[in-house]
Formats: sequence, C-alpha cells, structure tokens
Amino acid sequence: MVALSRLTIATAALLVLGGCSAVPAKLAQIHSLDPLKGRSCDACEGSLYDLLARSLVSPSQGDSAHALGHFVERWREERGKETEGRIDPPDEGAGPAFHVSFTRGHDGAYHPGYFDVIRPTVDFSVRKIDHHTRPGIGTPLLALRENQGRDPLEFHYPPEAITRVVTAVAFPGPARSGLRRVRVELHCALRDEFVEIGGGRHPLAADYSVPWAALLERTGELNRAARADFLRGEATRDPNLYLTEPYDPDKEPLIMIHGLLSTPLVWAEISNDLRAADAIRRRYQIWHFLYNTSAPALYSGRILRTRLRSLRLELDPDLDDPASQRITLLTHSMGGIVARGLITDPGDAFWDLAFTRPIDSLTLSREDEDSLREAFFWKPVPEVRRVIFVSVPHRGSDHADNFIGRLGRALADPPTGFQAFYARISEANPGAFTEEYAELGRGELDSVGALSPRQPTLQVLPELPVGDHVAMHSIIGDRGRPGPVEESSDGVVAYWSSHLPEADTLLVVPSGHNAMKNEAAVAEIKRLLALP
Repeated sequence: MVALSRLTIATAALLVLGGCSAVPAKLAQIHSLDPLKGRSCDACEGSLYDLLARSLVSPSQGDSAHALGHFVERWREERGKETEGRIDPPDEGAGPAFHVSFTRGHDGAYHPGYFDVIRPTVDFSVRKIDHHTRPGIGTPLLALRENQGRDPLEFHYPPEAITRVVTAVAFPGPARSGLRRVRVELHCALRDEFVEIGGGRHPLAADYSVPWAALLERTGELNRAARADFLRGEATRDPNLYLTEPYDPDKEPLIMIHGLLSTPLVWAEISNDLRAADAIRRRYQIWHFLYNTSAPALYSGRILRTRLRSLRLELDPDLDDPASQRITLLTHSMGGIVARGLITDPGDAFWDLAFTRPIDSLTLSREDEDSLREAFFWKPVPEVRRVIFVSVPHRGSDHADNFIGRLGRALADPPTGFQAFYARISEANPGAFTEEYAELGRGELDSVGALSPRQPTLQVLPELPVGDHVAMHSIIGDRGRPGPVEESSDGVVAYWSSHLPEADTLLVVPSGHNAMKNEAAVAEIKRLLALP
C-alpha cells in the first residue's frame, strides 16, 4: 500500500472538516481596446476629448454613460492625480474646449488618481457569484487600488486589493466663449442612492458585484494559506479584522467569522447578496475576521476582542459613532465558538478548569499576566447585540475524536506565539496546569482537539451566562434526511451540539455543513438582519 503523503492526508482532512473552496468569483472581460482580450466598442475608442464629447450626448445614460466610464479611465492614465484641467479639441473648430473638474460626491472621497485601475463595469461579466446591479443615472465603475499601506487604515483592508463601488456622474455646463465646463462626480454607491440633477432627485446606478469579484479573483493565495497555516506554527497572514467597504460612522458593523480550515472567502456569496439588499446595505457595513484555525477557538476569540477594540478606537476615538453602539456577528462552525468569546462572561470557570492555583500565586511577567487575564477573565463586548450561529458545534463534534479528527490533530500546528506563551508559563510554574489541560501547558492544545465533545471547555461554555441584551439565533443543517430532527446532523456537527435551547430563533434547513449557502438559510439571515 502506498503511504499517504502529509499533503494528501491534509487534503482529506480539509475535505471533511473545512469550509474553504476555490477562488469564489472571477471576471470575464467583454469590451476592450485589445481585440485579444474582448470585443471592441465605439465607447472604448477615441481621444480623451472624443470620449468626453460622446459622454455628453445623453449624459449618464446608455452609450454616453459607457463613454464616460472610459473617459474617467483615460483621464487616470493620462492626467494621474489631477482633479481638474483643460482639454482642447483635436482640430480647430471641431467644438468647444472642455474644462473638467472632478469633485467629490456626497460623502465620497475619490478622484481617478486615487485608483490604480478604474473602468466601466459594463466591460465585464461576473462568474461564480450572482451579478447584482441597480438601475439609475451614472456610470458604475470597477475601481481598484493596490493595497500598499499608503495610510494606516489600509492595514484593515484586504491586502489583495482595495476595491470600491463607485459611480461616475457628469454635469455639463453651457458652452461660453468656446469653453464648456464639465463637472464629474465620483459617488460611493454603497452610501449614495440618489443624485441631484437639474433640481430633481434621481436614482444612482450601481454595480455591487464587479468590484467584489475583482477582489475575490485575487484571493488564490489566501485559499492556499488557510490550508498551509493549519500545518505550521508560523502563519502566512496574521489574524486581522478587515473592512470590505469604506468605514461609515452611521452603519452597524456586521462581522462575519469563518470556521475551521476556512477563511472569509466562505462568506463571498452572501456578502455579495447582502450588499445588494437595500435595507441591509443601508443599515450594515460588512467586516470579516481572518484567523489561524489551528489554534483553539477561544484563543482566536481573544484576538478578535483585541482587534475589534483597536479598530474601533482607530475609527472612532470617542466611541460615539452610531457604528460603535451596536454590532452583529454572523458565524459559521468554529467561528461561533470564537464569537462566544465576545458575548460570554466566563467568571472563574475556565481558569478553574485549566489551572491548579490562583493567578496571583503564579510567577509571571507583567505582560504574561495581562495576557492570561485577558485569556481567562475577559469581559464580554457590550455592543454585540445579535449573533447568528450557522452550523456551530457548541458542544463539539464527534469528528474531532474519529480517524479524520486524529489526523487533523496530528497535522495541526498551533501558532508559534500560542505555543511559546503557554510553554513559558508551564516552565516557570511546574504543576500549574490541571491534568485535563496538560497539553495547554505544553502549548499543544490545537483547534481540532479543542472541538472534542470530551473537552472540558465545551462542556462548560454553553452553560455560561450571556447578557440579556444579546439576541441569539441558530441555523442548523440536517441534510434533508428523514427522521427526528434531534437525531440529525449536517455531516460534521450533530443537532445535539448545534442546538441552543436559549436561542431566540431556530431554523433547520436541508443542508450540509455549509448551511449559509442554502437558499432558506440566506433568506433567514436577511430576515434576522432586518429585525430591530
């Protein structure tokens, strides 16, 4: 029998336990100046002057809107970061000269030079996710900026790219003395739904999916990292909380937390769909939490609390924005246990499980003591008001103890910092860890072992108090199989583990473990997000 390689075994474990998939979206180019890349069109061709003149035939509509998109693209290529300038006709008498100025739309902050790529979205089709648009005035644009950390906040955007849902609108003035002034506004279509033209209020066109797909098709390395990081202590990418759109002080954060052997890519489709839902888009801004899933979930919960605290202070130092007052968590699988680290008050419960004596009696550096207190005696985040649990193993999964789980444990390599931290505490304090948590003292307790139903943490965690202000909702898959729901399973997590008697709502859907991809589950998530 040919021995399975480490990679082959890892792949088998991923197929059973993981939620990670291939790159979840791609773009196909329809129109291009290069005939090898797509069909050419009249709106693509001509000088900067020709494109602008064509865009003003019927401003912000039809072929003129398409031409406006290519005018903005060409302006960025030829004029860079200039926000105004004169464009003369190619031949004398061919028409008036134009004086163009780019101004910021309502709540916008963009000009063509802000982006590295800016093109009309009509030049692309979307593959693998639905293509959501909104009809109206203006030219929806694919606006993409390479994330080179040009300002501190860009640390909190995906490193693959920063994409924006932008719509261009042209406002031409009359021609006077051979000069016509044209104002072009670049609107953030996630914020602006209408545009004022000629004293009237008109719907603003939008394309929600092309910019999102442009980001997603760059995420191949993230997919590979999710698998590789499970096998090694040094993560490819540090845990982080990522914004997927410009921070809006008036929108509630909707934080999506992925599960074991997964990444935020598991939320690609539903993020795309939620952006296109008017009521949800107006109320929420979508954030994603990425973490190394080889570590125990509550360790990652501590990191999320720290990252959330830091990000909120960076965005809103006074913590008085409406966005700082109410937070919703949408979680999948192990991500739901990570979320319990934001809504649960552990008291002494976890400390008494893991340690044989009080923290004040241990030999610790000040830094290690602070870290231990944060890890075991945290306070819940009061702004978290709603949590949606999808396929969450609150009481563990039997897969953690079977053949696949044992393989996972053999392969999992918790983060180096996690291992070193607990090994350092154990070395300085012999006998400090209980017998049940001897692995923790060696820095060897991994995420798969921590999901065993026999693990003391999971026997205690569901019983710990959650604030009355937190609404909890369960969505559970039963694979559509007949029989009592109490005896069902989504193929990875059994109903007895996913079910929370204290949850405000429960929905069972005919789905496997990735229940958030089920149509009924998506509808339920939208319904829950619309609740006051």
